[in-house]
Amino acid sequence: MDEAELRRRLAAREVDVTELVAQAEADARADVAETLRRLFAEDLLERALAAVEPSPPSVSLVGVVEADGRAVPIVQELDPSSLRETAALETAARAHNDLLLDRDAVVPFRFGTAFASREDLDRWLREHEAELLAELDRLRGAVEWGVEVVATEPRPDEGTGYLEQRLAVGVATADRARLAESCRRRLAEAALEASGDAYLVADQDAFAGVLSELRNEDVDLRVTGPWPPYSFARLPATAAT
Repeated sequence: MDEAELRRRLAAREVDVTELVAQAEADARADVAETLRRLFAEDLLERALAAVEPSPPSVSLVGVVEADGRAVPIVQELDPSSLRETAALETAARAHNDLLLDRDAVVPFRFGTAFASREDLDRWLREHEAELLAELDRLRGAVEWGVEVVATEPRPDEGTGYLEQRLAVGVATADRARLAESCRRRLAEAALEASGDAYLVADQDAFAGVLSELRNEDVDLRVTGPWPPYSFARLPATAAT
């Protein structure tokens, strides 16, 4: 309705003023809401762009090994601005892990442990070299395995009631917990250390023997590894983040 038509209808008393005011208020609210949405979106975009402003390349500490009685770093040059895409981030994380594999002794560091410069990294290594060499001796020849007991949930029986089905689920869950705990104890006996479903293993044959026994007992296991001993490395506090 244009302004001329509105004036004509008002003069002819053909318009319900109360309804007109209500409609005007609704239109005004819609305009305000749209403006707020636009401003909010612009603010979010500005915050996001600020968060991904290019930052200088950093030196990522992948791990520490020993050479000629010294702690030597494994490094990965990272440019944070190149890791904005998921694919690039995944590639860098895989490269990080690959650098740690097939080593007799390594202190692994989590992906993203970074220093502003190589000088900062070398200074940190000198300060903590004794701790790192001791940790290398402790981890020598050991790798990490992950072992999880897998159990399917009981399928509902259409011939039973709700309470009976819930009871069956509860019993199955309790049985699975007992089985998992029993498996953990047996696997831990063949490992140097255990933490949940992770095991620090030096005697690979003994550990593989326990896995074989459990499978022969029809225990369904999800096994991953061998990995660098991420879960068991005792890192100097200043580099644990």
